[in-house]
Amino acid sequence: MISELQVSPTPLLQVIHQEITDVGGAIPFRRFMELALYHPQHGYYASGRARVGKEGDFFTSVSLGSIYGRLLASVCRDVWERLGKPTEFTIVEQGANDASMAADILGAIAGVGDSFNQAVRLVIVEPYQANRDRQKQKLAAFKNVTWASSLEELPEFTGIHLSNELLDAFPVDSLRWNGSAWEEECVVQEAEELRWDRRPITTPELLAAAENLPKNLPQEFRIEINQGIQPWLSTLHAKLKRGVILTVDYGQAGEDRYAPHRADGTLLAFKKHERFNDPLPEPGLRDITAQVDFTTLARSAREVGFEILGYSDQHHFLVGAAEPWLRSLGDFTDQSDAARQDLSALQTLLNPGSMGIQFKAIALGKDFPSEPSLGCFKYQRPGVGAL
Repeated sequence: MISELQVSPTPLLQVIHQEITDVGGAIPFRRFMELALYHPQHGYYASGRARVGKEGDFFTSVSLGSIYGRLLASVCRDVWERLGKPTEFTIVEQGANDASMAADILGAIAGVGDSFNQAVRLVIVEPYQANRDRQKQKLAAFKNVTWASSLEELPEFTGIHLSNELLDAFPVDSLRWNGSAWEEECVVQEAEELRWDRRPITTPELLAAAENLPKNLPQEFRIEINQGIQPWLSTLHAKLKRGVILTVDYGQAGEDRYAPHRADGTLLAFKKHERFNDPLPEPGLRDITAQVDFTTLARSAREVGFEILGYSDQHHFLVGAAEPWLRSLGDFTDQSDAARQDLSALQTLLNPGSMGIQFKAIALGKDFPSEPSLGCFKYQRPGVGAL
């Protein structure tokens, strides 16, 4: 099947064509996604082209205002208190984009000005200079902010690692069920166009992953495999002395991963808030995402030594995180304009019809007390048992 019309040639397209030629006619979809998002000069994220919000390509929870970051600041405080209020507490953010979330978190913490504020250090994991420049400008008013170019360069830390819509941008392998076996989808070229093709799985890692997949699905069912999660978790476990890994993303767990309406997988591309089902056109100019398999993530986390502290849809996660703030507001009918704006943004974040159910939060702990649960998981649904 030829991809939808290549709307316009991109500098990256020539690079991809050349690589396809060099390797004999086809590259795994995972490699295509890696080039489209992370090619050093032309990749969507590496080039700094990615933009969030009304003027960008897509919305995130951070786009709605500072309330999301302020609630995450309260989660960070909760983690700090459960750790015994250490004098140095590190917040690591990975996938920070322009650092808006980090600025909201630090602003909320600095606004209290207590011993927690004195303990906090922020480290942003950011490999790309274009993004670093934007982040440094955004965070210029805050002290104790440093950068690491990779998780491997991150010093050991006690605290919390935060990521929001990070894992959905990890390059994935795409598999199709042919009725008797799983096959690997790859990208080939026909004339000047990119198109999909498939071939038998040959790599041992992908073969092992395919062995764990159901074999009773309809023919042509597509599933994405995120091989990057296991090494990511392993590195984080080695770097974290004590604390929590908290990631929020959209995805599913359990049998919901194989629901009939997901028969064509979860791969999507976004540009200027338009959604595309085919991720191949305009490489480097569109965001490409695949939803997170939280069951596989949880299994991998346990294998490397983490404990699963909580798993919840965003609605119930944020209800738990926001409860102290909501109680402090008193009479909702007599609020400032700022409070009403925050409440409106929170309502959108909680909306079961959009972000509230689609997004999930999972917390992984290392040498961290599991009882009582963190406040943000007080009302967790569907809960760890769903994994």
